[in-house]
Amino acid sequence: MINRYKLAAAVKSAIGISALSFALAGCGSDGENGEDGNNGEIAVHINDVTAVKTQVELASYDEANSTLTIEFNFTNLNGVAVTGLEELTDPFRVSFGRMGTRAEAFLPYEITDSEGNSSTVDSRADGEREIWLSYRNKQKDTLVTGTDNWRPNRNCQEGLECLEYLGSGKYRITAPDIIDTKSLDYGYDATQVQGVYLMTYGAGANKVKHVESYYWEPTTEQSVSSPKLVLESQTCTSCHVGEDHIRHGNYGNTADGCLFCHTDYTQYSGAGTDEEGNEVNFTVDGSIKGLVHAIHTGATESDRRALGKFDTVIGNAAKNPVFGYKYDRTTQVDEEGNPLKPINYPAATANCESCHVQYTETAETLPENVTVHALDWFKDMDADSCQSCHGDYHYGGRTTTDDSGTAYIGCVDCHTSNDGNTRGGAFRHFAGHDKDSRESAKEAGKLIETSYSNIMWNTEVAELSFTVNLMMGEEVVSASYVPRLTIYANAVDAVKPDAFLASRASSTVTANDDGSFNVVVDATPAGYTLPALAKAIDNGADLALSASFSACFKNKASTLVELDSEGNCSGILSANAATTEFLKLDGTAGVERASAVNYDNCASCHNNDMVVRKGASHYRNADLHTCAQCHEAGDYNSMIVRVHGTFGKAHGREDVQSLVDTKTCTACHDNSDYSLENARSTPMRWNRKDETFSSPQAGVCASCHVSSSYDIGGGKDSAKSHIEGMGGVVAGTYTEAMLNSESCLTCHNAEKVAENHMLK
Repeated sequence: MINRYKLAAAVKSAIGISALSFALAGCGSDGENGEDGNNGEIAVHINDVTAVKTQVELASYDEANSTLTIEFNFTNLNGVAVTGLEELTDPFRVSFGRMGTRAEAFLPYEITDSEGNSSTVDSRADGEREIWLSYRNKQKDTLVTGTDNWRPNRNCQEGLECLEYLGSGKYRITAPDIIDTKSLDYGYDATQVQGVYLMTYGAGANKVKHVESYYWEPTTEQSVSSPKLVLESQTCTSCHVGEDHIRHGNYGNTADGCLFCHTDYTQYSGAGTDEEGNEVNFTVDGSIKGLVHAIHTGATESDRRALGKFDTVIGNAAKNPVFGYKYDRTTQVDEEGNPLKPINYPAATANCESCHVQYTETAETLPENVTVHALDWFKDMDADSCQSCHGDYHYGGRTTTDDSGTAYIGCVDCHTSNDGNTRGGAFRHFAGHDKDSRESAKEAGKLIETSYSNIMWNTEVAELSFTVNLMMGEEVVSASYVPRLTIYANAVDAVKPDAFLASRASSTVTANDDGSFNVVVDATPAGYTLPALAKAIDNGADLALSASFSACFKNKASTLVELDSEGNCSGILSANAATTEFLKLDGTAGVERASAVNYDNCASCHNNDMVVRKGASHYRNADLHTCAQCHEAGDYNSMIVRVHGTFGKAHGREDVQSLVDTKTCTACHDNSDYSLENARSTPMRWNRKDETFSSPQAGVCASCHVSSSYDIGGGKDSAKSHIEGMGGVVAGTYTEAMLNSESCLTCHNAEKVAENHMLK
């Protein structure tokens, strides 16, 4: 039956085709053959893409018709044209502006003196300072509150087509009457550099986003580079890892985007309640510099408030209401000292070099990727910047009156040099004004160098002794300046130095007459279920020595100050956890402990506090080896567990996730350093309990996947079963974890790890 049916169907098909051929042949010729048609466009619809990029080809402004035109290419990441944007409602937002002066964006205001006399402030001392001006402002009451983005549908006049598809992935935006500066009296100026910031704003089914800036000279209609860059971009992105902006998830993590919206003249209103219950109204500097300074200062930990005048000036709501009522977070912690509001800024706010260019005072010596405006902070060219932290303290709102009227001068009236009391912001925040030093008093401890000598090992009593010398240049840093010196001693295998081998040993430190310190280490303890240091040394291991101490400095200087008779510091205690030094018993260099992480990646964000915990600096200026002295050999969880966030939740904390997503391995690891081939040879610890050791490879995976902090890959129980099924130990004794037969690496090689974690 089946074969007969197939044959019948085949015959019918053949007859049908023959008849059709005969019919077509009967039609005869229709003359000459026509030309070939155009090839169809190779493109993908906006609803089918997950990532896009834009490239502006040209932008121009027709002053006669008051119209901005932008032409740009819109593709996926492979360069294939993306279509369908003109069908959407406002897939783009446009910011438009130009370079100008601070005077152009100034609004006169009234002041009242101590005698009740009022006058009008009608100019600024920094009026000629170059700033970015938005052509389209927002305003609330009397305050200009930033840029009002233009949108193709919302702002397009009826009957006009403001977003056109030109083919081959190219689009045109036409924005008539885009300029609206509200109460500010400036307009289009063809002599200045113009710029647009084009935002793809949650377009299509997958809500894709992208940002692109474009600048040009109207006289030549040629594109130019960004006309104002006061920071190197990596100073922000070293902490703000990833594409999502810390505040605006759709705007992209770019300095251009911040500047286009948060212009120099942006202000917001604020209010608070004082101790007597009275309402206090104030204005907030909404410029990008004002917000960044205030937010980072507001995340300051309590130890940094020990700096002179912080509590009395910066944190004083009466003198600085903006900070006191809006940004001060010292009371916003729980009983354990953990933040109730994000985020703890992992560096000192007075360390301006976290963001600003280093000691460069001429345009010729500036980095290539910043503009001359980066020099403004060496002399306070900006009358407002200081108030971001200091409020109106010390004549911050100062004005001057002459025949031409009343001008606002702020801090620039005095702080206009590089020397003495009139030095500008850069030098005001650092000690060592001969420019050999870049450290404020709180940071001056890192200027001290540590060295070790006279190393002796007494096998009979298992005692290690040596001399510690602390030097700042040619000056001996003795016990007269150091309240306490703590020494950590451990050992690494001289052949395979991938982990510390021993339990954390205890040491006794005494001061010598010559200013050095004598250290005696008891190498017998075998606490925390780890072997004793004596065993490692007797087996030929190299030493690992770390010093932790603070020294007393004069406030705002790098001058050492002696402790008083009771051992207290009258100035500023600046911490220094010296980097770990690896030595052999004869004093020569030993092998360095291997690490899966590039410490430069850590220090780019934690540039003066490695960790902040419960309001105290946690081994300032340490390196990874110093951290591991406790987190590998003591009663704390291992570094990998702590950083990944299984129990300790360092990077796993919710307020940190917005900066460094735990899945962003490359934020810390370079190349294949994250691979299991680099797993240590000794077990790692989960917490202080005895049976919480994991085998080396299992510990790497379990630090995230067997965790209450995350819901990854079907849950922690499933991950634990899988690891143990492959011979790994997730939580056992030190001996069990040491004698494991895990086989994770068989499947999870570096290539697979990269693929599954979407690493590039």
